[in-house]
Amino acid sequence: MRLLSRVACLFTIVVINGCSGTSRHEVFGIERTGTYHRGGCPPVHMAKTVMMTREEARARHLKPCPVCKPDSQ
Repeated sequence: MRLLSRVACLFTIVVINGCSGTSRHEVFGIERTGTYHRGGCPPVHMAKTVMMTREEARARHLKPCPVCKPDSQ
């Protein structure tokens, strides 16, 4: 039963937010590097990240990643 509820939750996240699991306004911040990224950017998978909005990332003085360009549409 637990597995079924986890699968249902994951399915809901993917359907509502897309495959990355985030909305288009959410980014992944990496405090250590002082940057924020889109979900598919390689550094996101190699570092400890915090999901936040772009506005929260800017308020924390994080800079957008020059590779994945999280501020572009």
